[in-house]
Parts: sequence; structure tokens; C-alpha cells
Amino acid sequence: MNRSIILVTGFLFIAAGVLTGVYTAVIQESAGTNQGIIEKIREGEEFLKHSNPKSAEKALDIFSELSAKEVSPDLAFRIKYDLGNALEKSNDRMVALGIYRELNQKDNLSREEKAKVAYSLGNLLLLLNRDEEGKGHLEEVLRISGDRKIRSSALSAIADYYMKKGNYDQSRKNYVLALQEDPENVKARVRWGKSLRKMGKDWSAYDVYEDYVQSDSYFDKDKIAVDSEFRSGILDKARQLYVRKQYYGAIESFKKALDLGISEKAREQAWYYIAESYDAIGKPESALQYLSKVLENSDTTLDQTALFRKGTIYFRGGKYDRAASLFQEAADRNPDTPIGRKAADWKREALDQIEDDLQYNDSDSARARPSNDEADEDDWKY
Repeated sequence: MNRSIILVTGFLFIAAGVLTGVYTAVIQESAGTNQGIIEKIREGEEFLKHSNPKSAEKALDIFSELSAKEVSPDLAFRIKYDLGNALEKSNDRMVALGIYRELNQKDNLSREEKAKVAYSLGNLLLLLNRDEEGKGHLEEVLRISGDRKIRSSALSAIADYYMKKGNYDQSRKNYVLALQEDPENVKARVRWGKSLRKMGKDWSAYDVYEDYVQSDSYFDKDKIAVDSEFRSGILDKARQLYVRKQYYGAIESFKKALDLGISEKAREQAWYYIAESYDAIGKPESALQYLSKVLENSDTTLDQTALFRKGTIYFRGGKYDRAASLFQEAADRNPDTPIGRKAADWKREALDQIEDDLQYNDSDSARARPSNDEADEDDWKY
């Protein structure tokens, strides 16, 4: 009897050991598989952070492959959601929309998962011009999520909605709220400035830009986006003011663009139009100073025009020698251009004026000087 008990007990211990070994092996294999899947998910999500088409394509390949695997529910959501993002970045928006709608119907999602889906669904619907439906999903994000970054993204997208509708003040308010949730939301900061410009508050917009560039809360790619938005905006505004003959405003705006820092070519154009504006408001000396800056700049695109315009200013001021010299230099730069031919014509006119002045001065001198006969007669009288 004792022997039987010992045998049974031994058998049970052996069986338990085998089962434990099998269970451990299965668990380890499953954990290893999950770890491999998680690493692939992270790799795909890293590609999604980039905006170039090749990264989107690589992310799409990864998540398409992972979507065919049997995984835990939390990983299944992550893969499906990221697949939608990859499709959206690959411009396959309708398929992405279908995935987001499918995820949005699931009942077992956490609040933050629901918020992520609602944001992506709402933002995509706005891009597809289904504005009211999209706005509704974005407002749902604000009701259910406590994640400040996703709330910031939702508020920024709602601001985009108001921007499309032309309600710039409401868009401005939502961009400000987005930045309160996440001060590093570059998109919101850039578009906040844009909404201010749309409201005619240009200098407030540029203050927003200057505050931003003085902070350390951005990456290089973000800085490029912000620079492009604000610098092109102020240059466009300055050109519009110049075309409308609002020269004081044009001068101020071009100078602001120069302060912000612009390319060599843009700087040359800004100096030139500042000079033209000063000339238009009757300040030729200031105009000449800025035309000289154009000529000193490394970009030579406007050099011939600047020489010609300097010549016309000196010509109007009666300094025909200096004008003729500048017209000659302008013509020599490229005689076959319209400016070159104009400069040659103005040079001839300047030389004619010099000749006329000489003749006039000679005749004045002749009238002012008495003849010898008259001098003798005067002497005889005395």
C-alpha cells in the first residue's frame, strides 16, 4: 500500500513537472512572440512620425503584415489604429475612414482608445469636407479624454474647422486653448498667427512668431514650418501694401521681414521695394541708401534695375553727371534688356541736359561780362 502511494505520488510529481515545463515553454514562446510584435509596432510607429511618402509606405507594410497575426486585444487595437494612420498618410483616406469607423463601433475600448479614434475620425472627416460630422467627433474627444496632447490636437482641429468657415476669431480662441493644453503644438502656434493675420492683426501675429522662435520647445523640422509660414506671410503682406500704394505700411512690413531674417534674394527684393516706397513718398535720400544696399548684396538679380533707379533719382535732382554715369553702368550690365535700353536713352538725355546747362551758363557769362568798347566809352566819360 505504501509502495503504491509512493509510486502514485512520484508519478504526480513527474507529471506536474512535465506540465510546468510545457506551460513555461508555451508562456515563454508567447511572450517572445508578443515582444517581437511589440518591437515591430514600435518600428512602424516610428515611421509614422515622419511625413515623407517612403516612411508612410514602410509603416503601411509593417501594419498590413501585423494585422494578419493573432494577437491580444490591446495589441490588435494598436495595430488596427496604426494601420488606419498609415493608410491616411499614404492618401488612401477612404479605406482609413472605414477602419476608424469600425474601431469607433467597438464597445471594449478604453476611454483613451476611444479618444484617439474619435480624434482621427474627426480630423479625417474635416479633410474630406464632412465638416459638421468631423467637428462632432472632435468635441467627443474633449468630453472623454484627459490626455492633454490629444485634447490639444482636437482643439487645433476644431480651430481649423472655424478657419475654413471664415470665423477667424473663434479659430483664434481654439488655437489658444490648444496651446494651453500643449504649448509645443507647433501646428496650433503657426495657425494661431495665421488667424491673427486674417483678422488684420499682423503685428500680433509676428509677436506670436517671435515668442516662439525664442523658446527651445521645437525641433528643426518644426522651426522650418513656422519660419516658412510667418516669413512668407509678412513678405506677402508687404507686397500687397506696396501694390496698393500704402507705402508707409509697406516700408514697415518689409523692415519687419528683414528683422525676422529672410533669404538673400528676398532681402534684395525687400531693400528694393523699401527704396521705391521711400522715393514714392518724397524721400529720395532714404531711397538712395536702400538702393545702395541692393547693390552691396551678394544676390545680383536687381543690380541693373537699382543702378537705373539711382540714376533717375539723381537726374530728377539735377545731378546729371552722376546720373549719366549710373545710366552708363546700368546699360553696360546688360545692354539688350529693357532696362539696359532704357538706361542708354536716359544717359543720352542726361548728356543733353549737361550740354544745355553748359550752353546756358556760357550765354549767362557772356551777358554778364561788358565788351571792351563799352569799357572804353565808360572810361572816356569819366
